[in-house]
Amino acid sequence: MRYRVFGRTGLRVSQAALGTATFGTAWGWGCTPEEAQVVFERFVDAGGNFFDCADGYQNGQSETILGDLIAHDRDNFIVSTKYTTAVGMQSIAKTGNSRKAMMASIEGSLKRLKTDFVDIYWVHMPDLVTSTDEIVRGLEDLVRSGKTRYIGMSDFPAWKVARALTQAEIRGTEPLAAIQVEHSLAARTVEREFFPLAQAYGLAIMAWSPLGGGTLSGKYRDKNIKGRVNQGGGPVRQIPEESREAIVAALDEVAAATGATPAQVALAWVVAKEPLGTAMIPVFGARTVEQLDQNLAAFELKLSPGQVATLDRASAVPLGFPYEIMNDPAMRALHTGGHWDLLDEPVLPRP
Repeated sequence: MRYRVFGRTGLRVSQAALGTATFGTAWGWGCTPEEAQVVFERFVDAGGNFFDCADGYQNGQSETILGDLIAHDRDNFIVSTKYTTAVGMQSIAKTGNSRKAMMASIEGSLKRLKTDFVDIYWVHMPDLVTSTDEIVRGLEDLVRSGKTRYIGMSDFPAWKVARALTQAEIRGTEPLAAIQVEHSLAARTVEREFFPLAQAYGLAIMAWSPLGGGTLSGKYRDKNIKGRVNQGGGPVRQIPEESREAIVAALDEVAAATGATPAQVALAWVVAKEPLGTAMIPVFGARTVEQLDQNLAAFELKLSPGQVATLDRASAVPLGFPYEIMNDPAMRALHTGGHWDLLDEPVLPRP
């Protein structure tokens, strides 16, 4: 296992994070504490130090189990958790992104994790009513109080992330260190807005569901995937049949050429798509050591440019507005007086 610098911070994290949504059985599936310990220890033995959790995973059991596992050497591990949904807490006051919910959630998480602080605290997703300004002020309080070292946003629109970054800059407070987004061969739309955002602001990218919820593992080749749950804890991603067939065919082609499994190729592709100037950190879950070892092997696989291009073509999504206009050669020529070919572009996007 190699290590990455987490955004513009000095934090060193393993090149992959172990998602812990499988730790616990409250959702009717998952790992017992004993099974979770085996997976945890195998990940640590491989060099992993980064664990991603949430207050709602397995209705809180995930944090409780993870807390027991890290207790013997807390400072050796990077622990991130999230708040918003608080699954299992049937309370309108304890859920959402309000300052009240944030404070209640962090206290509950710290108690379950048996620690005084988390390394990264995430806003799990927008609640559609709380302003970004309120969220930023609350996160500032948590950093100042020492209850979290770094902060990030998960599943937020790019413009809201940019708003949070601007608010932190104006206030002179701790900026976001990272974003969490879904990214895989089955979900590439984040490349339009979020990749340039991460480059411009120096954000680390944590890519959840890098196997498309199991769609890219090779297990779900039939059309009847609705309602299935994958080994990492999320629903199996449904994509149009034509696209799925093209992606699976490309995965099979590259897998045959490399001697790897389709799942390993899919993970290696996510790593290969890392935007210049950022850290791309896949987050995957595993219920068994065998599943974990299969995923870890992907980080030894280096895809050739031609293999990456094969997978890119099979999974391509339309750029959409305004990117199709921005990339039109005629438009580029128009706003450079016909001399676009003579202009040296900046290496990184400008905010």
